[in-house]
Amino acid sequence: MESVAYRDQIYEIFADPNTEFETQITQALSTGTEFLDLSVGFFTRIIDGTQKILHATGDHPLIQPGESCPLNEAYCRRTIEIDSQLAIEDAYASPEISDTAIETFDLGAYIGAKVIVDGEVYGTACFADTEPRDDPFVDAERFFVELVARLGGQAIERRRYERELTQREERLNEQREIYRAVIDANFDSVFRFDTDGMFTYASESVRDLLGYSPAELIGQPITITHPDAQTSERALKSRSQILSGEPAEARDLPLQTKSGDIVYTDIRGVPVYDGGVPESERSEDDIVGIQLLIRDATERRQREGLISVINRVLRHNVRNEMTVIRGWADMLAEDMDGEQATKATVIRAAATRLLDLTESAQQIEENRDISPELEPTDIIPLVDRIVTECETRYSDVSITVDAPDKAIAETLPRVEVALFELVDNAAKHGGSPAFIEIDVYVSDLQVICQIRDDGPGLPNAERGVLETGEETPLVHGQGLGLWLCYWIITTLDGTIEVTEFDRGTTIEVHLPTPSGSR
Repeated sequence: MESVAYRDQIYEIFADPNTEFETQITQALSTGTEFLDLSVGFFTRIIDGTQKILHATGDHPLIQPGESCPLNEAYCRRTIEIDSQLAIEDAYASPEISDTAIETFDLGAYIGAKVIVDGEVYGTACFADTEPRDDPFVDAERFFVELVARLGGQAIERRRYERELTQREERLNEQREIYRAVIDANFDSVFRFDTDGMFTYASESVRDLLGYSPAELIGQPITITHPDAQTSERALKSRSQILSGEPAEARDLPLQTKSGDIVYTDIRGVPVYDGGVPESERSEDDIVGIQLLIRDATERRQREGLISVINRVLRHNVRNEMTVIRGWADMLAEDMDGEQATKATVIRAAATRLLDLTESAQQIEENRDISPELEPTDIIPLVDRIVTECETRYSDVSITVDAPDKAIAETLPRVEVALFELVDNAAKHGGSPAFIEIDVYVSDLQVICQIRDDGPGLPNAERGVLETGEETPLVHGQGLGLWLCYWIITTLDGTIEVTEFDRGTTIEVHLPTPSGSR
């Protein structure tokens, strides 16, 4: 058979994608030993100075699959160092083969070429015989060996690529399943849009939420689910925020179902970046879409509405009845003497505490809708107003203030409600009479407002309200007011700390400063 026919046979062996790589190499080595009239063919892997036989044909005891040796003892040592194939008709007389290699393998003739995989030397494709060869290797034989090495390397690259694709697909499928599980466990529906606001994805659960199938929404504008222009305006504002790289949230956003009904939703939107851009290098220009995580808020709205009505009715009735009770207690205290007057005074004090409790509950109701959009606010004017009001209410209370001219915090004006509650609490429960110190400190990261009194100290129940927001102390009128402080300050990204001192109570309110001043 002519040399061209042998080369064509090698091409055919490696061209079949359905043939296993091990079979291809074995067939190529057998074809090579026949064409070159050499008794041994072998395919190696060279790594970390060691040659390992991966595939072989022939009966040489040291050239069998699994055998290995140090590279400096192998005939292939010189093969991987030169640019072309190494062809030696008489190894015993060649300076290219070391004495150690001859002593180990005792091969007389050798021809080999290095195998390149992904631009790196992988190993070698070699043919040899125990006897020297009389005739020199011709160009056709050299090309044949080079062809086996090159096609063998390409086959390994293809196998690696296919394996990586399979592993990548398996990881992708696993991530998809995890993603679906997270979505099913945490959200009613998930939408995805391109930067123009057109649907590119909708989870299956959209059928239950809006009555559409996912396919009906793909390619449609986001406005198909908006019941009015006001909703579209809110959505456009949030979309602009997300496309600038910032997440956005919307509470009680109305959406229109396919049948025309309205459902209220809580939504969180995040940008979707080009997956080819490393996370550390991403910018607004790399945003390719928006993903929305949506939860049906209809039942929550109904429940909160019911609670709000109950609260208002209850507060109204309690306030009216307690006003009557306190009024009669005042008259009884004036008309009676001694022990009877004392009892009337106790009744009046209890009625007053219940009235204060309704006021605290009303403030909680008024401050329950929390806006995340904080703004630079100077708290010094707030502190001044609080001090003036408390000194007016409690004429025997002494209040001193140590504060700078300005203290700009990233907060909202309603923080005044919380600060007033803390100062008012100190005035009511401090010493007799109470002495209150208010100190304000400003750093690059935060504004600290410290309120200290000389009273008996904060009971553990009320301390728990400020430190953890636990609701168990709400049976106490005092606890409800402090819980209002915790609620307002923590929702304004602030913190409250109760500091230990030898006497009295010291409470610190920490508020963040605007990001531009840090």
